[in-house]
Amino acid sequence: MSFLSHLENSIPTLPSQERKVAMLIAQEPKRVQTLSISELAKLAHVSNATITRFSKRLNCKNFAELKLNLASSTNVAPSEPKVKVKKETPHRVYDFYNRVLKETSQKLDINQLKKIVKLIKISSRVYIFGIGSSGYTAQEMSQRMLRMGISTFPMTESSIMYMTSSIMDSNDLILAISSTGNTTEIVNAAKLGKKRGAMVVAITGIEDSPLAKLSDIVVAVRNTDFINDARFINSQFSIMYAIDVITTMLLDDPKYREHMTQTIDTILNRKIGKNNKR
Repeated sequence: MSFLSHLENSIPTLPSQERKVAMLIAQEPKRVQTLSISELAKLAHVSNATITRFSKRLNCKNFAELKLNLASSTNVAPSEPKVKVKKETPHRVYDFYNRVLKETSQKLDINQLKKIVKLIKISSRVYIFGIGSSGYTAQEMSQRMLRMGISTFPMTESSIMYMTSSIMDSNDLILAISSTGNTTEIVNAAKLGKKRGAMVVAITGIEDSPLAKLSDIVVAVRNTDFINDARFINSQFSIMYAIDVITTMLLDDPKYREHMTQTIDTILNRKIGKNNKR
């Protein structure tokens, strides 16, 4: 795990003042490498001492060592000058999505993804957990897999998650989606399902989160909370990219590809039939 990933994973458990520092570093790691401790303190609205404490929490002797570790993690020299170029909105949006895709792609482990695909294939039932915006993502993933002929069930309400988890067995698989990995309902339901023998796969932006820790396999994606432009934040974008990769790998199987084609043909023929009746 890189130093920057370690820093990001520490954020949920940090004291509030140190969290301000960590968020600023996570959002603008290259810029922070050019700042003095006083400049960073001013930007984060904290004291110099807070930054020193935070540095030591990450096993750095001081802020200077933190910057060196950060430079090593981001492959940028600390002395690199900051250059601001005002871009048109389409280019800024493109840069945001490009960064999220690139950093998520770097995090994905192909061997882990292959294991997940194998688990999906051998499981009798696949339950996809998600609440809020992650719930919509769970429904999307379930819809895709259903069209491949895979028995999947999107679980987007905590009470349904708990009831279903309480009767799971070793033939079941849980795909738990949470950008923070800290959603209490999902963590508790996944824990219950695992206790009953189900395998648990987490798709999350925090590799050291409670959900990640209890899971058998973790799909780590870029947490968009750490991208410094709230106007463009879409917490599901990196997760959807990972799901696209998984479903594409599933479609490499001729059986699933044939099922997908059949369902598309059925839907198209149904629409054509309706139009002919008009």
